[in-house]
Amino acid sequence: MQRKYKLVVVMIVSLFLIGGASIAIIKEVEHLRIERQNCQKAESIQESKKEVKEQAKARQKIALWVVQHYEGKEAIEKIGVSKIYTNGIFGSAGESVAVIINGKEKNIIDGIHLGDDHIPKEPGARFENSDYKYSNEPLLNKDLNGVDVYYWRGNNNGTNE
Repeated sequence: MQRKYKLVVVMIVSLFLIGGASIAIIKEVEHLRIERQNCQKAESIQESKKEVKEQAKARQKIALWVVQHYEGKEAIEKIGVSKIYTNGIFGSAGESVAVIINGKEKNIIDGIHLGDDHIPKEPGARFENSDYKYSNEPLLNKDLNGVDVYYWRGNNNGTNE
């Protein structure tokens, strides 16, 4: 009888020890998982900041190209550049962008095809009544001085999101 009680007590104590160890292991695994998620978030934020910087540089290149290839009666004071869109399957059709000059809807130029260096290669489509006309010969004496370049939340069909 005494032996049965000792055996039961040993079994109960063993169960408590095993249960406690299991809980400690589960908590440690959960802690590691949360720590890994935090690291992934930090990496994602870092990648996002890098992408934003690259997009800003690309917007500057695109805006300079627009200033040098489009001319009209009014000076270009601001250029809104949309998100750079990847076309085709996995970018097989290249990238394109839309711009709006001086904030006027009739001055939207859509589908400007970009090269690998984000410098436009083709002029894209514009409205017939646009204030600005495309010039095949770049006006290299023009730069972005006095031109406000900003991210325009337009989409690639010329409408605002």
